[in-house]
Parts: sequence; C-alpha cells; structure tokens
Amino acid sequence: MSSYRVECTEGNCRVLINGGLTAVLVPELQQAIKHEVDGGASKLTVDLGDTSMVDSSGIGLLIAASNTLTQKNGNMMVVNTSPEILRLLRSMRLISRLNVSGRPGAEQDYE
Repeated sequence: MSSYRVECTEGNCRVLINGGLTAVLVPELQQAIKHEVDGGASKLTVDLGDTSMVDSSGIGLLIAASNTLTQKNGNMMVVNTSPEILRLLRSMRLISRLNVSGRPGAEQDYE
C-alpha cells in the first residue's frame, strides 16, 4: 500500500512518498499538491527516499507539478531517488528538468 505525507512551512512543502508513486496514489496526491500550490507554496520537494517504484502516472504528476510551479515562479526538486528510479528519470531526460538528486552515498551519474 502506498501513502504520502505533506509537510509545509512558510511556502516550502515537502512531500514524502512511501511505496509507489503510481496511478493508485496520483489522483489523491495531485489534489494535495494543488491545494498547497494554490495556497501559496512556491517550493516543492518530492522525497522518494521510501519510494520503490514510479509509473507513467507518477512521472506525469512530477512533470505537471514542475510546470505549474515554474509558471508561478516557484521551483521543485525530486530528492533521495533510488538508483533504479534515477536511471529511469535519466533515460527520460528529466534529471535537470525536475532537479533530481539521488540518495546520499549512492553513485550518481547525471545526463
């Protein structure tokens, strides 16, 4: 079962995803992110430290959130990605667009 937690302080929000960022979780998470951005959040950090997989719906959510924040002069980062998810995002050429960083201590080879 996948779940998420949103922690926000003064326009900075951190979304921690546990399990998978997949089609099952995306609709609810999309609404939560929209609520925070509409409420004034300008910086979003998506923490994938406890995320085991990301499907096309999850990638679509990350891209949409990034686009929305860019339009509002905000920014987004995706942090603590596993080597597998990092490879996936790199193969899709999304590392720089989504400001992706891997888990601390993991080998990192960006685009």
